[in-house]
Amino acid sequence: MVVPRKLLNVTVPSYFMCPISLDLMRDPVTLCTGMTYDRSSIEKWLDDGNLTCPATMQLLDSTSLIPNHTLRRLIQEWCVSNRSNGVERIPTPKLPAQPEEVKAMLEDLKSGINVHDTVKRLRSLARESEKNKRCASDAGAVHVLINLLTVPNAEWPASLNYSADRDWVELTEDVLATIVVLSNSESSRGSVVAGTKQLACICWFLRRGSIESKVNAAVVLESLASNSELKSALSEMEGVIESLVGLLREKFYPRAVRASLKCLLALCATTRKNRIRAVEAGGVAALVELLPEAEGRGMLERALKILEFLSSCAEGREAISDHALAIPMLVKLILRASEAAIEHAVVILWMVCEYSVNASTVRDSAVQAGVITRLILLLQTECSKRTKQKAIELLKHLRDIWSQYPCSPGNKALSRIAPF
Repeated sequence: MVVPRKLLNVTVPSYFMCPISLDLMRDPVTLCTGMTYDRSSIEKWLDDGNLTCPATMQLLDSTSLIPNHTLRRLIQEWCVSNRSNGVERIPTPKLPAQPEEVKAMLEDLKSGINVHDTVKRLRSLARESEKNKRCASDAGAVHVLINLLTVPNAEWPASLNYSADRDWVELTEDVLATIVVLSNSESSRGSVVAGTKQLACICWFLRRGSIESKVNAAVVLESLASNSELKSALSEMEGVIESLVGLLREKFYPRAVRASLKCLLALCATTRKNRIRAVEAGGVAALVELLPEAEGRGMLERALKILEFLSSCAEGREAISDHALAIPMLVKLILRASEAAIEHAVVILWMVCEYSVNASTVRDSAVQAGVITRLILLLQTECSKRTKQKAIELLKHLRDIWSQYPCSPGNKALSRIAPF
């Protein structure tokens, strides 16, 4: 920290403080919204998957960070003038990477010169600024790094010995981490392409690596899944979906959960086979138990969207209907979540109540959880056309059950509220 908290006689101007960390800014940068933050704080905010301005909560049109040189000079001058009070001068940020420097590093990687050290230097350089990330991405760094993901020997993975192949493991972990840093750059999205050997290597770390390696592997695989051919090849890899479902249970590691959700969403959106594999791996239970603890709107919407995909197959519907928390939790989300999340919840309820083998039991559970009242209130809001259609159809299925309850005003009263 630049300004010791103990120095009560030092008053830091409010416009020198980062709105996120509430500390003196060392490298002030400005977002497209016009708000200025310390680079390290806002980059962490964006790396966590947030796409809004922390101060104004506006949706960001761009995640580019513009250095605020004028404010930085003012902060440095203030630090110098308060040196007698124990305030240290903030250093001038490092100069951005030059294309020639990055190209030289990539040539070293291609030639096998100091590979491990060069990978670490490249990652350190990319972490300094978004501009450095773009510079490395534009030079083709992601493609070069992907090509470094090789197997240690012909008998791999059966012959892998952790002690003997420690250097390979550590190098590959650093390569994956560097690809993840560069994949956060807008210019590199969609540019990740890999061959069969590279996919096998990434999937091995997803299954057997450290928690950090598993997260990085999931992030890289999610980028690869944007390519239809690679998505198909990835679906055939043994243990991929099962390992991703396992990451959903890392509740004390939000980054792991986010990475797993993104990758699972890409895979479950493709084929019925992938959805069945996710169900058999315990995906329904993991997703349902994640709903009450989902951090942020994006995580909740992705979890529900995956559940909607799983509810499109019989195995998924049965798993949802058999889970004690699923129906009550889905009902609870109606009127208490975002528009997209509510739509997913209503569609899942409709699918399960309509097509499950034990549909009558599921409908009864939904009515006991209060779904009728929530759906009627939902129809009086400006919900999407799809949400409204499924809500009406669901009410039709549930009306007969609800009329049997003592508190029910009867079918005529229900028809006056929601004529269908």
